[in-house]
Amino acid sequence: MQALAHYPDGHADGVDLSPYALERAAEAAAERGLADRLTLHERDARSYVPDGDYDLVLCVGSTHAFGGFGGALELAGRHVNPDGILMVGEGFWQVPPTPDALAALGAKPDDHADLAGLVDAAGQAGWAPVYAHVSDTAEWDDYEWSWTGSLTEWALDNPGHPDAAGALTAAREHRDQWLRGYRNMLGFVTFVLRRI
Repeated sequence: MQALAHYPDGHADGVDLSPYALERAAEAAAERGLADRLTLHERDARSYVPDGDYDLVLCVGSTHAFGGFGGALELAGRHVNPDGILMVGEGFWQVPPTPDALAALGAKPDDHADLAGLVDAAGQAGWAPVYAHVSDTAEWDDYEWSWTGSLTEWALDNPGHPDAAGALTAAREHRDQWLRGYRNMLGFVTFVLRRI
């Protein structure tokens, strides 16, 4: 939506499996006056077939939808115009993970690369980073506090809802995994990529 706001002649397509996420996106687009330039598709991103190619394809924090970083480069990247941009956000090991970090994430050491490994993987897939933003600890903390806090707040505001107790538990468990497990070990980078 920020891209649409910056490019008044642009049109965007959003793809997600979650009807709830798509409903929220539609509401946000309407609030910002962008609904007429945004088309939402409830489907698997791996099998999404657009009418044409895009100048910009965004896959930030959702490479899992394509089976990981390599899959996102291949499958999301196939929709990018020859001179277009693929923007991909991905987690990486800032430092070698401890057993606590791996347990918190339910991960193996090779589930994530380090930052240099991600750059190498992009290059091997035919993409060159022309810019990257590495989220600092404050940004990462803000992300974690925001989503666990939102879930907690919803549960506290809806105590009679059948999902309230589960939401509180999920927020607490994730917060503990983050604070006691992978905080300052798992980083996040957003790459601006162009074809080599």
